[in-house]
Amino acid sequence: MNLFVYGTLMDQRVMMRVIGRRLPPAAPATLYGYRKWETTFGYPAIFPEPGHSCRGLVYSGLTEEDLQRLDRYEDADGSPPAYIRRLVTVHGAHGRINAYVYVGNMAFFRARLKKSN
Repeated sequence: MNLFVYGTLMDQRVMMRVIGRRLPPAAPATLYGYRKWETTFGYPAIFPEPGHSCRGLVYSGLTEEDLQRLDRYEDADGSPPAYIRRLVTVHGAHGRINAYVYVGNMAFFRARLKKSN
């Protein structure tokens, strides 16, 4: 399985700590229809936004177990989840690639912003 990353997981050391093993080098790619936002929490999030794009990297060779660990890291199993894992198509040097990506959950970010005020 493939994973498109655009934030902290672009650092292969972080990825290795999360999944417990080294992956092959990631390849540059672009995700269209999403915009990257820097949050006040110290990590970015992307949200759907037509006409925008987000550059990042695509890791390949992930297992279902890797994705479960990544879900925990990204708080995709929280209530509400911080991020929602989606299957998208990204564009890389070798054409279109299907990959998972963690998209920000606006309900989570709105709730957190209200609590911090």
